[in-house]
Amino acid sequence: MKRAQLISFAAIAVLAILIGVLVLRNRQPPVLPLDDDHVWRGAPGCEECHGPDGIPRSRNHPVGQDCTRCHGNKS
Repeated sequence: MKRAQLISFAAIAVLAILIGVLVLRNRQPPVLPLDDDHVWRGAPGCEECHGPDGIPRSRNHPVGQDCTRCHGNKS
């Protein structure tokens, strides 16, 4: 390969890595699925299943009970 080709390849690789990092950092919270278990009830309804004794949240999930502020629905 010529020097210009190597430089172009390196620039494209760095750009691809940068785009990948930015996409992963700006991940949006999941939306509520359209099923009977996830009807639009607001935060008190969420706590029935996703409370301290229910389905666990990820370690990096923010503290708070205002679920619908971040997690919208698909309608």
